[in-house]
Amino acid sequence: MTTNPIIEFKSISKKFGDFFANEEITFSILPNTVHSLIGENGAGKTTLMKILFGIYKQDSGQININGNPVTFKNPLDAIKSNIGMVHQHFELIDDFTALENVVLGNEKTDYGFLNLAKSREELVDVIAKYNLGINLDEKVCNVSISEKQKIELLKLLYRKSEILIFDEPTAVLSPIEVEEFFKIIRKFKSEGKTILLITHKLNEIKELSDYVTVLRKGKVVYEVGRADLDISVLSREIVGELNYIDDLEIRNDSKSEDPFLDFENVVYKQNNTPILNGIHFSVYGGQIYSICGVEGNGQSEIIDLIVGILKAYSGKIKMKYDNISIVPDDRLEKGMIKEFNTGENVLLRNNEHHYITAQKIQNTAGSVVSKYDVRLPSLNVPLASLSGGNQQKVIFGREIELNNNIMVFVHPTRGVDINATAYIHKIILEQRNKGKSVLLVTSDLDEALKLSDTIGIIFKGMIVKEFQRSQYEDNLEKKNTILQNIGKAMIGVNCD
Repeated sequence: MTTNPIIEFKSISKKFGDFFANEEITFSILPNTVHSLIGENGAGKTTLMKILFGIYKQDSGQININGNPVTFKNPLDAIKSNIGMVHQHFELIDDFTALENVVLGNEKTDYGFLNLAKSREELVDVIAKYNLGINLDEKVCNVSISEKQKIELLKLLYRKSEILIFDEPTAVLSPIEVEEFFKIIRKFKSEGKTILLITHKLNEIKELSDYVTVLRKGKVVYEVGRADLDISVLSREIVGELNYIDDLEIRNDSKSEDPFLDFENVVYKQNNTPILNGIHFSVYGGQIYSICGVEGNGQSEIIDLIVGILKAYSGKIKMKYDNISIVPDDRLEKGMIKEFNTGENVLLRNNEHHYITAQKIQNTAGSVVSKYDVRLPSLNVPLASLSGGNQQKVIFGREIELNNNIMVFVHPTRGVDINATAYIHKIILEQRNKGKSVLLVTSDLDEALKLSDTIGIIFKGMIVKEFQRSQYEDNLEKKNTILQNIGKAMIGVNCD
């Protein structure tokens, strides 16, 4: 029995200026499957999904839904066809509550009057069914990134979407939250929904996918079903050539006598509730110290204290140097001015330029684009218009080029492809080996184990456990044990 495709892409092409984001893309999606779309940053994955969702209009080609040609003028048309999309950068209004964000554009009314109580009743049942744990009355500006994603997910469920598009959905989640997300995806599939998943994470591909399509430079280069999935082949097809660094360079094991960054019994309260509860850790020159934990246990407050956004705290925070480099957790809201182009955003943090010319901006942009392999159609486009991974490479490159002695990286490889991730890891290690002090905040345990000299586990505003590289280096059995212990510490088990 042959199953007809639910979605067919037929020779889809889309150009921005002279740059092909998608070129003659043809493949099909079967109903009730998880179909993953993978490729390097700038390969055209998000552009294609935005065409499907009605945000962009293709220059040529045709999309069929259930065998019928469709032309979506805007996302509302796609939503009416039961298509929903959770974007890499969330589409939420900060000053609205979760409830108001979910019902926006699809409000229930009685005799012309808004009936939020009716929507609330329906949403409470959905939240319980999928174990989302959302407070409908909390303003979006007050919730964590992972909670924002759940609100976006609730929007799809409220609109009864049957075709679900996820753009890098686990990039903002801790390992525990990733497992919960996997359960939700499997539940969606069991209910007959079709899932399109954009991801860079090969373990997710292996775990969830029924089919995989690889894009490279705007073209389909490889397609494979679950039965024939080989991760090593998939990796090669993604990058074309395996030119990324697999074995990171030898470490320099010397560190400074005194810490460059030191938190000593720091307490920070919000509405008289401790968020940081006597936290203590030290980061030395020539050392990478990673903070790992479930989102919302004080990581954001640590960063905000370091950069001076938060000031009302007790305890001591000591920094040996005034200037720091920082790659923030939210590149779009905290790492750039969206309307500025690449060069302008790089020069934002460069104090050496007191008089800025168009030529300086072009030179600066060209240097970062070349060195950090940023894929973009033109140096003059706004940074916010690039793919998430390319935005990250610009911000990362800018902060490295400042050459500061204290460096803070918050999820530095979030939404970044295989090649770029390996390159970023290499640069972070180089900074450490140059004697810089590196604080890494990450929920990616593989990343933490690969890079860190010390891993500190944060739980309820305290570092509850520390693990040293010497405890697991070059010993797979010890590494697996450490991984289990880290996972337990992240949820507060065995933290005496």
